[in-house]
Amino acid sequence: MIEPSYQITREAGAVRLSGDLDINAREELRDVLVAAAQEDGAGALVVDFDDTAFLDSEAMGALIEGFLAARAAGVKMSIVNAHGLVHRVLDVSGVLEMFETGQT
Repeated sequence: MIEPSYQITREAGAVRLSGDLDINAREELRDVLVAAAQEDGAGALVVDFDDTAFLDSEAMGALIEGFLAARAAGVKMSIVNAHGLVHRVLDVSGVLEMFETGQT
């Protein structure tokens, strides 16, 4: 069995991402983001990309699905620590504009 090239960690009010988020991460990323948006009840959810090196369109689709679920639940979702290629992909695609952004 091949080990995934990414890690998704859910904490109270945050989802921390690391590695290469591609088509292999799509389903898990979507499920974690949707669950966090619907279950945490904190009113805010931070998605931390600090250790993420790569993000493809499939993972970006999962991020958008999580954002839409959060918005439907009245939860503000923000992105922090998107660097390098990840920041560029989110920016060029226009997805970054959907979220509040920052550094932690």
